[in-house]
Amino acid sequence: MKLRKPHRLGVVLIGTLFCGICAAVGYRLYDLQHLRHESYSDRAMRQQYRRVVLQPERGDILDRTGRPLAQSTGRLTVYVKPNFLRTEILDAGVQDPDDPDSKKPKALNRDELAASIAAILGEDTGSVRRRLEGTRTVPLARRIRPEMADRVLREFSSRSVDGRSYWLERESVRLYPSSIASAVLGFCGKGPAGDTDGLAGLELQYNEQLIGRTVETRAPHSGLVRSDVLEPWLPDDLLAARGNTLVLTLDTRIQQTMEEVLAASVAEFQADSAGAVVMDVSSGAILGMASFPTFNNNTFSTAAPDSMRNRILTDPLETGSVAKLFTAAMLLEHGYITPETLIDCEGGFAVVDGRRLRDAPGHKPLHVVSFRESLRWSSNVGIVKAAQALKNGEWYDDLRHYGFGAPTGIDLPGEGSGILYPVERWTKFSRTSLPMGYEIAMTPIQIVAAIGAISNGGDYHIPHVVKEIRDPRGNVVWSHSPEPDRQLVRPTTSAIMRSLMQDIVDNGTGKKAIIEGYSVGGKTGTTRKSDVFDRREYIASFAGVVPADEPRVSIYVYIDNPRTAYYASQVAAPAFQRIATSTALHIGLAPSESIQAEEAVIAQRNAAPIAGVEYVQAAYIPTPGRMPDFRGMTMSTARKALPEGAKSAQLLGTGLVTDQFPLPGEPLAESTEIVLHFSPRAIPSQGATK
Repeated sequence: MKLRKPHRLGVVLIGTLFCGICAAVGYRLYDLQHLRHESYSDRAMRQQYRRVVLQPERGDILDRTGRPLAQSTGRLTVYVKPNFLRTEILDAGVQDPDDPDSKKPKALNRDELAASIAAILGEDTGSVRRRLEGTRTVPLARRIRPEMADRVLREFSSRSVDGRSYWLERESVRLYPSSIASAVLGFCGKGPAGDTDGLAGLELQYNEQLIGRTVETRAPHSGLVRSDVLEPWLPDDLLAARGNTLVLTLDTRIQQTMEEVLAASVAEFQADSAGAVVMDVSSGAILGMASFPTFNNNTFSTAAPDSMRNRILTDPLETGSVAKLFTAAMLLEHGYITPETLIDCEGGFAVVDGRRLRDAPGHKPLHVVSFRESLRWSSNVGIVKAAQALKNGEWYDDLRHYGFGAPTGIDLPGEGSGILYPVERWTKFSRTSLPMGYEIAMTPIQIVAAIGAISNGGDYHIPHVVKEIRDPRGNVVWSHSPEPDRQLVRPTTSAIMRSLMQDIVDNGTGKKAIIEGYSVGGKTGTTRKSDVFDRREYIASFAGVVPADEPRVSIYVYIDNPRTAYYASQVAAPAFQRIATSTALHIGLAPSESIQAEEAVIAQRNAAPIAGVEYVQAAYIPTPGRMPDFRGMTMSTARKALPEGAKSAQLLGTGLVTDQFPLPGEPLAESTEIVLHFSPRAIPSQGATK
């Protein structure tokens, strides 16, 4: 059937129209998808995303086990522009309560607003009211928690305050959860984005690694809520704003013990201050570094300036007899003496190089004895006579080679050089003063590094507190190299020094540093201060290594101006013993000696050992709030004897308990971590019955 002409015309028109529409749609699609794609994409981006500037956030600082020592967390600051503080003018206005028929904008009552916000913030109303005046933008509430910030914003919103006059900004707040090692960690000051500027300690030394960077990004916002409420920022953007993480060599548990021991020693002996440092002799890693008095770096602005000083790095000390170890090492290294070289100590009184010398009172008079015995009893006459073999030039060069008179290079700011005069400035008494530790001042960090070197085989390691640096994703970007810096003494000299140091502790002035089950080597030092007018102030110190036969750690402890006692054997050696005991337990150091359980302790616990295999406890009643005596117990018995409420206990090794932390009878806190060390080599008491 043929279409009539009008119908054909209609079909053509419809077809043409359809094709035109298709062409128009196609062109429009081409226009949208190709010609103006970038323009519409930008427009969509502006509608769906808001430009956001993420402020830098400092990276964490962790101890060697991963425990946080410094962290940053987000806080919110409410800013206001007082000159914009007014009620929003809505389309319908706000009804005047005095005239229901009239509608007009309602004036903002700033006194009521200030009172409401002050109640939320817990501040004085007048202080808040003053911030709402003027023309400059000011922080109304700084570094508050999100829930409090939300209450403040709701208060503004409930009064229909113009949204241009207030807004939120995120700030970073630096927190130190444990509040230990404060002088080592340092603290941060407030920058434009919060606590972002390192001012002291590691925060300053590694500021560039920790600080993070400003990130400009676009954050999505939802159309279902107010346009000023953003959805969570992208994780990649948050990571990009964070700084790197420092992993330290410090051990929180060792550090905690050190600070407690120093505080107790200062209180017991009515001293002015104290310090201690523990170093791994195989790498130079600092396991603990403590000073007292100390401060809380969460509230550093209120701390006394004297308590903020890292005395381990800054304070030069006349170490007294501790320096005899270095004199002995020099003499042995040059071949001037052997441990069995005979020295006439003249009964403790002598004149050497025109100077009258005497040994410290309280020791038996020494006459012609071996160098080993003279050092065992810390004879001033003996060490000075032996040191006269040293030539001035080699003496000075050796002291510099040992690291004295110059910073060690530890990765902390503010390190001092100590005091070592060049030979041309030596006095007529220098050759008789230097062997005894006078006319020279050493910092504690110099001492512990040198002690570690003369006992570990001769390798000098530069001390360090940062083990590695990780990026925000946890990847290691830098780690410390354990390679030694230089050879201090020959291995044979080091072996002799270990023997001499152990003899001092086992048979001489260092007996109070003995740790049951471990060999200990060290030296006491009692120094009469030369910079005090009446010379009635002393420094008691102890330097040593554990274990003596194969050292793992070197430790230096000093107590400044103790008043109730001043001999190092009474004051510093017991402090060293407690710190060394804790260190040995926490680094997993197995006892190097068999342990003889004391009969008095066994009798007190009413224990009955079975044929040298285990101790069976009977009627053992612990003192509430005090650490029980676990020594000699089997693991099963020790588990039963653990105090109620003990949150954390480490049981290391097998056999019988040979050592413990805390020590028997010490007070227990809820957070105290108990460590028990077991050894199969423990020997039952001879007084025990089968």
